[in-house]
Amino acid sequence: MFEQYQKTFTTYSGTDMVCSINVPNVGPVVFGELSQISYSVYREKVPVRTLGRISMKGYTRGMRTITGILGFTTFDESIVYRCLKDIKDAGYRMLMDEMPQFDVTISMANEFGAKSKMSIYGVSTYTEGMVMSVDDIMTQNVYEFYARDIDPMQRTNEERKVKYSTQGGVVLL
Repeated sequence: MFEQYQKTFTTYSGTDMVCSINVPNVGPVVFGELSQISYSVYREKVPVRTLGRISMKGYTRGMRTITGILGFTTFDESIVYRCLKDIKDAGYRMLMDEMPQFDVTISMANEFGAKSKMSIYGVSTYTEGMVMSVDDIMTQNVYEFYARDIDPMQRTNEERKVKYSTQGGVVLL
């Protein structure tokens, strides 16, 4: 029972995360420009009713939709050209919604040695926007996307050990 109290939980800040985008036939490209990512999962559920009952009997489960937003700090070129260098070299102008479906993997590691990852599969963008203003300190591209599947955040190093010091602190080994 004491082991339940020894379990530690850690968290990550945005500076503990690295994003890579894996485009088919190109391979993974690491992006330091990703400044925000959000997603939501929506699944239709409809109540099932029967004659003679006031309350619902249950729910049906419908289709699942995964959608979200990718926000990139823009430096000197579009991230599309970083992903698909061959297209840029050929002189073709491409927008984000023309990219093939890609996967996004976010790897996390903090100063305590905790590591986790999260992956979003089959990302396809459908809106693209850019914010430029004299009032903003940076330029940002924002893309809304649909995705086919997602692996929620999960630890990748379960074997971390915890040692409690006599001074009341916690030391992670």
